Amino acid sequence: MNPGVHSGLAMDNYLLLPALSASVICTLLNECPAAARHSSYLNAEHVRETSDESDAGSIAHSILLEGSMDCVAIIDPNDHPTKSTGNIPNGWTNNSIRAARDEARAAGKIPVLPHDIALINAMVDSAQAYIESLRETEPAIWAAFQPDGGDSELTCLWDDGGQLCRMRPDRISKDRRVIIDPKFTKRSAEPDSWSRSQVGPMGYRITASTYRRGAKALFGTLPDYIFLVVEQEPPHLCSMIGMDPENIAFGDEQVEQGISQWRRCVAENRWPAYPLKVCYPEVQAWEVSRWQERQGIGERGIPYDVSKLFERTDA
Repeated sequence: MNPGVHSGLAMDNYLLLPALSASVICTLLNECPAAARHSSYLNAEHVRETSDESDAGSIAHSILLEGSMDCVAIIDPNDHPTKSTGNIPNGWTNNSIRAARDEARAAGKIPVLPHDIALINAMVDSAQAYIESLRETEPAIWAAFQPDGGDSELTCLWDDGGQLCRMRPDRISKDRRVIIDPKFTKRSAEPDSWSRSQVGPMGYRITASTYRRGAKALFGTLPDYIFLVVEQEPPHLCSMIGMDPENIAFGDEQVEQGISQWRRCVAENRWPAYPLKVCYPEVQAWEVSRWQERQGIGERGIPYDVSKLFERTDA
């Protein structure tokens, strides 16, 4: 497939494209080139990992962004009683229902149980209500979700210094100035909490910078990148997290280094793994602080007289 913007490509086919993605850049920088190669298009045997959380997120994405449940196979436990007892399985707990689950995956579907699809529909409803409430406070984001205001799941390919790169924005505004990335999470959507645990550790800063880089190459814009975070557990609270200038600058530096390092590895066909020497992790400041607190050591390093904490005050 040539560089440019393409619509209608199935996710499974998108993942087979021989192009560098944000997730591979993240793996290269946070782990090592050998791990990045294993998870990339260069490894024909790579299998996409799935989990209940990621499956729920994928289904919710499809419903929210495309209004479709074509990717879903709802499997009713009542159709798969245990042969020996006739008991109805609670989840994927007998051979029959596990076989149905595996058949659905082989057919390119995401298997889901009826009570789980009800939960997914509830969190999509919450996300839609939240988006509708943004008309006054965040009109550009609200407008991007209107039928004529944006596009979902576009396949975007660009040449980056001789390296073909790819991205697939969940939702991008028609003027290409806003990208919205819904995240359906089992964590809290409270902005500070979610940002600390996800933006850096999960590589979402790198994703944002990679997509902005692709948008600049393809559309001539540097869009705002917004995470729409939706809790998977009731009451399915939502929040929005953007990238401030410091995060953007740091992410841009990381992506530039990641793409350069990938080009070098490809050119030399050399994929270093972890160091061939003993590594010595540093003691984290928060660990020292917590230990001192537990031992009753004050800010100046002077131990408290812990016994006084247990003195009787009654006469």
